[in-house]
Amino acid sequence: MPHLSPLNWLVSPIIFWFILLTIMSSLWWTQTICFPKKSSPNQILTLRAWKW
Repeated sequence: MPHLSPLNWLVSPIIFWFILLTIMSSLWWTQTICFPKKSSPNQILTLRAWKW
């Protein structure tokens, strides 16, 4: 089906960036929750409330 080629060219980067951003945010949240030495729990809760 050649008419699906432009759609694939458009959707593939979107899926790629979505997965990449999901992985990066997951790593960021894991680092924030598992290594809270640099910031107090109140700051983590504030960051979480601000992000959501």
